[in-house]
Amino acid sequence: MSNVVVVRVTIASLLVLAISTSALYFLLLVVLLNTHHQEFFGW
Repeated sequence: MSNVVVVRVTIASLLVLAISTSALYFLLLVVLLNTHHQEFFGW
C-alpha cells in the first residue's frame, strides 16, 4: 500500500518538474511508468 503512494507521489512530482523546468524529467516519468505501471494504474 505504501509503495503505491510513493510511486504516485513520485510520478506527480516528476510531472510538475517536467512542466516547470525541463523536458528531461519526462524521460524519468516514462521510465517510472513503464516499471511501476501496476502500482500507478492498479492493474
